Amino acid sequence: MATIENVKLEISASGSNAGRSVIEYSYDLHPDAKDCAEQREFTVSVGLWGEDLLDDDVLATQLDEHTVKVRSADPGETIRLERRFEVETKLLNEDFCGDDEVFLIVEALSGGQRCSGKSNTVIGNF
Repeated sequence: MATIENVKLEISASGSNAGRSVIEYSYDLHPDAKDCAEQREFTVSVGLWGEDLLDDDVLATQLDEHTVKVRSADPGETIRLERRFEVETKLLNEDFCGDDEVFLIVEALSGGQRCSGKSNTVIGNF
């Protein structure tokens, strides 16, 4: 089964839409030989999470859904993806006071199998 690694997250204010933030992220999808031989298609979506001491908070799921098709010519090759989307900034406000700690989980599904990867945590006052 494929793996997801090197998930990187950046959050910035939208220059054109007040009250919105730009979520930019990238990740590496590493298909295995079987994924390539079967030319699997992965349905990928992301979730935004807030980091807390005990239990992390789910801020939003099923965001930025997209598909990645693995070709038979790709065995062993990393597929690097870079994506971006916008959310309302208030969605990222996950703590009552102080800084917010937000991270992203990328999840890929194919043929009933799932793999996921977690990003770095972005700290800010959203």
